[in-house]
Formats: sequence, structure tokens, C-alpha cells
Amino acid sequence: MTMPADDLENGILSVQHLEQAIADGVIAADQPIEPGQLQPASLDLRLGREAWRVQASFLPGKNLTVADKLAKFGMHKIDLSDGAVLERGCVYIVKLMENLRLPAGVSAMANPKS
Repeated sequence: MTMPADDLENGILSVQHLEQAIADGVIAADQPIEPGQLQPASLDLRLGREAWRVQASFLPGKNLTVADKLAKFGMHKIDLSDGAVLERGCVYIVKLMENLRLPAGVSAMANPKS
């Protein structure tokens, strides 16, 4: 993914940068990314096939992975292949279809939607 150096200081990636990141494999997915997922400065993410209900929200931290925390706080795994009903007020960790291979100096964040 090539971008002008000033684009890497702060801010967001434009849809053109996101399209290039997809073409370069920086953003990849289990199933092809659909054009409708691309927004002017974001990518709508899709739920994968696995979810875990957990006791509480957590951050992985420097020395522990999400898998480590799931082993500690996970209550049960949920197969989403055929759909599922998630309970309101409960906390879930859901694997996404999309994954990232970000170059040095680039970070990403996600926010939950209803």
C-alpha cells in the first residue's frame, strides 16, 4: 500500500486508499469484499461464523491475546453459520470476515454498530 507520507501522520483513509489497500491485500476477507461495504472513509465489516459470549468486556493488552482472554472470560462459543439470536445486554466477541495486514505506521480502529 503506497501512500504519500503526509497521509500517514493523522487522520483517515479515503475510499480510494481503502480500495488500494484491498487491491494490495492489506485488507482481505474470507469472502470477497463487496462494493457496498466501502464508505467514503470507512469499511463496513461483516460478522464471521464464530462468536463467544464473555463475562465482561476486556482489552487484550500487550502480553495477552484475545484468545488468551477468551480462555479466561469466555462462557461459550456460538456458531453463527446458520444465524443466531444474540441476547441484548450481553457481551460477545465476534470473529469478522475481514482481516488486516497493516504496514508500519498505519493503525486501525473499529466501532460497534447495532
